[in-house]
Amino acid sequence: MDKLEWAVDSVDGKTFEKIAGEILRHEGYSVHESGIIGADGGWDARVEIDGRKGIGHASVRNDWRTKLREDAEKVEVLEEDGDVSFDTLVYLTNQHVGGQQEIELQDEIEDEYGWDLRVLHRRDVIGITGNERPDLAERHFGFNPKRQDDHIDRIIELRDDRLNIISNREKIATDLKDGPAAVVHLIPNGVFSGNYVDRSDDLPNLARFGRLNRNHATETVGKGKIEANSAPGQPVSTYTYLRRDGLFEGVDTWVFREDDNGGLLLNNARDATESFDCKVAITVQAGIRELKEMGVTGTVFCFVSLLDVKGTTISYEKRIVGTSSQQPLRADQYTTDMVEVPLDETAVVDSLRGPLTEIWQEIGWNGNLHYDEDGEWVGPVIRFSDIGVFPADADAD
Repeated sequence: MDKLEWAVDSVDGKTFEKIAGEILRHEGYSVHESGIIGADGGWDARVEIDGRKGIGHASVRNDWRTKLREDAEKVEVLEEDGDVSFDTLVYLTNQHVGGQQEIELQDEIEDEYGWDLRVLHRRDVIGITGNERPDLAERHFGFNPKRQDDHIDRIIELRDDRLNIISNREKIATDLKDGPAAVVHLIPNGVFSGNYVDRSDDLPNLARFGRLNRNHATETVGKGKIEANSAPGQPVSTYTYLRRDGLFEGVDTWVFREDDNGGLLLNNARDATESFDCKVAITVQAGIRELKEMGVTGTVFCFVSLLDVKGTTISYEKRIVGTSSQQPLRADQYTTDMVEVPLDETAVVDSLRGPLTEIWQEIGWNGNLHYDEDGEWVGPVIRFSDIGVFPADADAD
């Protein structure tokens, strides 16, 4: 079984619902979705092709024949109650349907209701998403079956372009405060496949860097939305930015301060809610929430970058024994290795252990004070009013 077959076999009902509408449109149907999902994950839509009107249903239930018959009964009721006549019933399933099974059900539906029946099943879904519409697999499963080897290179190129924009204080970063900055990028696999929403206004409101609480005053700008924070008449100190193609960017300048000798310190105290590790992880948790809300599925590539940071060391509590001698960062820019974060993963701190610890080690530490020897998060648990808790899997009671 290859990756695409596994994805189709294990797809959840909500994701399959999104794929169903796009597959029907690909097959030439006009589709008007009801927006209603049944308790069993079922989905329905008014469809029309070549002047023939009907209803489309989709489900991932294993007992697909039972579900199809149940849906046919509902369509009959819809005909009677709505004084409307349908010509066809289209049923989409991720289950295997044998040729003889399909013929028998076509005869049954025609005899019982007078409709033509078309079944699009596992083989059809794999064929369409694997060959004709690999963008659907990329968008909804998190990978492109026909993706070229240079896809990761394109992701990294996009990240580097964004970092250059921030470093040069261009475009969305024009008003950003000068000096060192911490940057978080979340880039979906499907970022090159088109927009996840039609209008920038359709994007969810954003939280500030290091916060979960959304700001209802989030500003719509061009191809995205931005949540920027600054004192009146002062440069922007921090912002989060989300584009319609799924690019999420968070930038913060407040995690840096000068020491008594004018050196640059990265605030990473173990018990501080404003520490770099906490703010980055909270920003990733909030960003994933927004990406999921706008329809992104699968995984996203996550990068953590530090800009204008040559000579930086880590600030930590005096009572903690650190390294005998910290090794200041030797370059102006540092970017961690890429990590893939599953969008269905609530414990983002597990995925971020690698990149966050990488920065500690780059400055001369053996490990990260926010994780124990078993890799478990031991940093602060932070509660946000009416929004949630960080980490997301922490006990909120």
